[in-house]
Amino acid sequence: MKKYDLVVIGGGPSGLLAARAAALAGLEVALLERKSSIARLERTCGQTFVSVNEYYFGDLVMYNQRGGKFAFPGSGLSVTYDGPVKHCYAWHIYSPDGTLLPFGIPEETRKNGESGAVAFAYDKERLLRCMLDEAAAAGVELHGGINVNGISTAPAGVTVSGGGTTFDARYAIAADGCNSSIARMMGFNQDRTAYCYLFSKAWYMSNVRPPATDVLISSITYKTVAPGYMFIFPRPYGDDLTVVFLSLDPRVNLDEVARYFMKENPFFAAWFAHAEPKDCLSSAQYIFSPVTAPYRDRVLLAGDSGSTQELENSGAMISGWKAGNAMAAAVKEERVGMQPRAIADYLQWWKTTYIEGCRHEDYIMNFALPYVVDAEEDLNYIFSLVHDPLPPCWNPYAAMGHLGQLVQSLVPRIQQEKPHIMAKLARMSQPMLQILEPTARVCKPLLELH
Repeated sequence: MKKYDLVVIGGGPSGLLAARAAALAGLEVALLERKSSIARLERTCGQTFVSVNEYYFGDLVMYNQRGGKFAFPGSGLSVTYDGPVKHCYAWHIYSPDGTLLPFGIPEETRKNGESGAVAFAYDKERLLRCMLDEAAAAGVELHGGINVNGISTAPAGVTVSGGGTTFDARYAIAADGCNSSIARMMGFNQDRTAYCYLFSKAWYMSNVRPPATDVLISSITYKTVAPGYMFIFPRPYGDDLTVVFLSLDPRVNLDEVARYFMKENPFFAAWFAHAEPKDCLSSAQYIFSPVTAPYRDRVLLAGDSGSTQELENSGAMISGWKAGNAMAAAVKEERVGMQPRAIADYLQWWKTTYIEGCRHEDYIMNFALPYVVDAEEDLNYIFSLVHDPLPPCWNPYAAMGHLGQLVQSLVPRIQQEKPHIMAKLARMSQPMLQILEPTARVCKPLLELH
């Protein structure tokens, strides 16, 4: 039986880059992916890079149109991409009555061309195909259609099993996403706080008519049994969009959320009067607190497998690339008898960049806001007080900082005009599990299954 230096579990952006990095360093690498067609997109994804006008996850994202590359210069990473790209110039959040909270004004940011963009929209299947080709060219053995159902470790190595086959290696990287079966099997989830699930249903659509199709858009509804959300992501094909409806509460019927925004809400329904839905995708994702130390017994978690819900595409790619290089260095250390440090360096980077640099509570607050301001008229009122745009942004962590500063500036007026809202806003300082208690309680039986 062939023995590998590294087995990578998961063929998404994080896993493909982890495998490629290790193979480029000369390791024997096998990548195992549940899907038979590794590059096929099967779950909801906004297909944007976050965030391209600031450092995100310790790095910048750059697009080299001439060379057909996405580059992350701080990580020494570049990825071939042969598909189209659309620049996105603002993030606009609407209250239920259509009052706008703008992170950037596109009429201004467009003047700066690519430098004014807050995100790049791209075709993820095209990107995955390019990444798959690059991994294969680096020497990675690619195994699709393998659902990993077992992993065992020993002082000298790891054995991964799935599909009636076993793979032996010195180390393993688990890059199997935010519902990671490896994190569960290895006991990483035991010390995590389980908040809830995020359920989503998405369509590619044409002939939707929002105010702009190069702006990211989101909104909230209180009309369903628990809050429902709409996110609109530009696609790089003409004016096509990805329209996502989601909730944190399994009692919410996402078709009802979609119907509310597309048919019933007097502000938004006009956008969808001539909409043509195309392909539909869905997902159900854990929202956990992150894994603070994502390594044990020769297994390293990379990308979304150890994060809160997800790191976005940018964070997953950076994490996977760094994890693959860390494993390559760890194998070298072991072979020549060096004092080990590579894995410890990766763990320190994870701690500094993600655990400390990207507070998971800030990320979750993007979805928890209607559990704090829990009445439609109150959110409409707060948004109505905003007269100046917030900084251009498509960063879920930075956005909460900007929003917090905005709320602080509005406190005197809110206190005078709507003092009952101040009591609600004070809840933002409560523990996240307490804020999300209604949906966490409903999700608890589902979370306990895993």
